Amino acid sequence: MVACPFPCPLIIQGSDKYCPDNLHTFHGNFLLSSNLPQKAGSPGAEGGGDTGRWEGQADWVWPSQLCGPGPQSSALFIQTPMALLLPPGLPSHCPCPAQGPCPAATAWVRFSGPRTCKDLLDRGHFLSGWYTIYLPDCRPLTVLCDMDTDGGGWTVFQRRVDGSVDFYRDWAAYKQGFGSRLGEFWLGNDNIHALTAQGTSELRVDLVDFEDNHQFAKYRSFKVADEKEKYNLVLGAFVEGSAGDSLTSHNNHSFSTKDQDNDLSTGNCAVMYQGAWWYRTCHVSNLNGRYLRGAHDSFANGINWKSGKGYNYSYKVSEMKVRPA
Repeated sequence: MVACPFPCPLIIQGSDKYCPDNLHTFHGNFLLSSNLPQKAGSPGAEGGGDTGRWEGQADWVWPSQLCGPGPQSSALFIQTPMALLLPPGLPSHCPCPAQGPCPAATAWVRFSGPRTCKDLLDRGHFLSGWYTIYLPDCRPLTVLCDMDTDGGGWTVFQRRVDGSVDFYRDWAAYKQGFGSRLGEFWLGNDNIHALTAQGTSELRVDLVDFEDNHQFAKYRSFKVADEKEKYNLVLGAFVEGSAGDSLTSHNNHSFSTKDQDNDLSTGNCAVMYQGAWWYRTCHVSNLNGRYLRGAHDSFANGINWKSGKGYNYSYKVSEMKVRPA
């Protein structure tokens, strides 16, 4: 299947069975065209071009009474995260021969599945939890949605809660993402880039200390560049928050890990402070640092947010999340 910009072409592959039999079956995830059949057991659409929701792989069948010589009309019921766009002049029938395979078809599709947690909230999903959204290339991604904080609709890309996951990892790990749905994770720099590349996303940082005091910081916009640009941080203005601003100093700086030093220091900040971050020379925040459980004697190598509780306090909970502005 081709990549999916908006809109994009989708070529439907030829059939693997023949028309004269009782049923003709197409196998695949996306079978979109005005001349494709109803899904067995599904209500018929008003006509070609109606859309629904896709839930998984499905078999699509052509009722035998529609499968004779010459053009035959058929209704369409689609279950897909894409909406059908019919090119001008596309016929709403299938010329199904008496013998031989049914023809392949071409359709134009536009993505209409949820692209963010905010989309899910707008569609009536009010419970925080894990959901599937679709990135701009139509790739599905399972994400944690915070539907409770500050109006909801936040897509969480970083979470620290108990020290169960090692965050002192290399470039490849941060590129791909790591962790567990049950606790701590980093969603992956490629995914964070894809989530923030189009439009404007605001950023919220939530912090909780070991006395259950809550702090936060909000920023007007947040983008992460692609790997060619070393996942450079593009941050908007600090808006508000009891934690204060400990991220603006990292604006327009590249991401660094223990095996890829992109900071401006003579040393490797990621190694010195045992994390991975948009280090400068070196940091005023280090939310991917060691899980040190509160006050610590070591300097600036914990889950630190300088304007919050300083360089010698490591927070219990850290969450970074984005939402369309």
